[in-house]
Amino acid sequence: MKKPAGLNSARLERGIVWDCGPSRKALKELNPAKEAIPGVPPIRYASSMNNEAPLIRLVELEAFIHDVATRMPFRYGIACMTAAPALHLRLTIEDSSGRTARGVAADGLPPRWFDKDPEKSLRQNVEDQVCAMTIARDIYLEQGRTPATAAAHWQAALPQVYENCAEKGLNALTSAFGSSFFERAMLDALARLCGLSFFELLKNDLTGLETSSIIPDRPLERLYCRHTVGLGDPVRTADIAEEDRLDDGLPQSLEECIAEYGLHYFKVKVCGEDETDLERIAQLTGLFEERCTRGYSITLDGNEQYKDPRQLIELLKKLEEDPSTRRFCEQVLFIEQPLSRETALSADAERGLRELAALRPIVIDESDDSLDSFRRATELGYSGTSHKNCKGIFKSLLNRRLVCELNHEAGRELYFQSAEDLANLPVIPLQQDLTAVAALGIPHVERNGHHYFRGLGHLPAAEAKAALEAHPDLYEPFDNSVRLLVQNGALELGSLQCVGFGYGCELSLEERQRLEDWTCSM
Repeated sequence: MKKPAGLNSARLERGIVWDCGPSRKALKELNPAKEAIPGVPPIRYASSMNNEAPLIRLVELEAFIHDVATRMPFRYGIACMTAAPALHLRLTIEDSSGRTARGVAADGLPPRWFDKDPEKSLRQNVEDQVCAMTIARDIYLEQGRTPATAAAHWQAALPQVYENCAEKGLNALTSAFGSSFFERAMLDALARLCGLSFFELLKNDLTGLETSSIIPDRPLERLYCRHTVGLGDPVRTADIAEEDRLDDGLPQSLEECIAEYGLHYFKVKVCGEDETDLERIAQLTGLFEERCTRGYSITLDGNEQYKDPRQLIELLKKLEEDPSTRRFCEQVLFIEQPLSRETALSADAERGLRELAALRPIVIDESDDSLDSFRRATELGYSGTSHKNCKGIFKSLLNRRLVCELNHEAGRELYFQSAEDLANLPVIPLQQDLTAVAALGIPHVERNGHHYFRGLGHLPAAEAKAALEAHPDLYEPFDNSVRLLVQNGALELGSLQCVGFGYGCELSLEERQRLEDWTCSM
């Protein structure tokens, strides 16, 4: 397919570095001919395992939950989130000498992302996620009676989690979510047992998975925020009706966010209806050109809204042809999950995917629901996959290994990981995700939790205060509470390199409701 005139690489402005994907020149050499793709080696689990890592048992688990309301609706795909429960797990491990340590993992339970079945209610969505965790709990605690490395526990438990969740009608993405809690809690506890940070744990190959050679020599100390522009978000302050003004001390419009945070990376959600998307993108382009004086970069998120990749090709053409949106089009770095997970990795989609990939790299997100999904995606023309802790930290590490292997075989940087958000909230979900992204060396990360939720107001007061004291580079005082500190479009992460998985503050988990006493109110 002939490349439309003007569709070139995103311009890198002063102070903006993007090294999260292939160059346009490299991509052109890679696509569209299938023969140009190097042979994709299998992920060799045996060779990637390290049997000299500490052996641990999993001895006790506690689960806590509380409901959190958004400050404004967050529309993504077919969902509009106004509230979601936040689930915390505390896991105790024991080593061969009888020493114990406790680790924590947590996540929000968002509706209609893990499972977008329109027949399911929001309550069913949330209950499915809790069910996946409880299934994983039983399997991990049973498996965890026998001493093994953290990675070996995961390797033994994960297939059973998939199988048992499937018997309950849960899809693979939801199943992986259930497992991910235990992966993160194990690694947090193990790092504390060893007196190391998460990065040091990986760099010393102490998880049971050989990771030292696939991560940078040091973790990133700063990450750029890629601000999510939701489908219902107001672009300019003047667009907000008086009755809809929040006036809660935080920016509401995109215009206010750029001014407040100094943003220059953006993730723009598209709905799959060209007329609507084009009108909105024209508004966005005008604002970016006016306010982002240092330049800007864009990623497009299809959220599974497209039936055919050629629809995105047509959208890119229209953006390029229209003077009011051309600059926007030039700044698009990659396109995330345009097709539904049912068709995204099908052979029928391959030709269209390669045509689209010749214009912009394509990333899988919702389709990254199994250990071999990214490998299969690369065979169809995708070049990236998104990291999210909620999909499994060990899988992200294996995906990182695959990126390294494929780029080595290709002789250039063609494949990459992006970093995406799912409304991660402080303390645990946000900080563990930032810590993982820093360890993986991904320079910018989608962040939206601080925009749709109000600071650390969802936390017990003592926990918010402790977070500020332990992580003054990441937070700042705000209206008798605390909020995320975004300066010049970036987050400072130095304090996250503490013992454990990214947090050095005391938690107040007992002030939350125990899971066994909780009833979903959605």
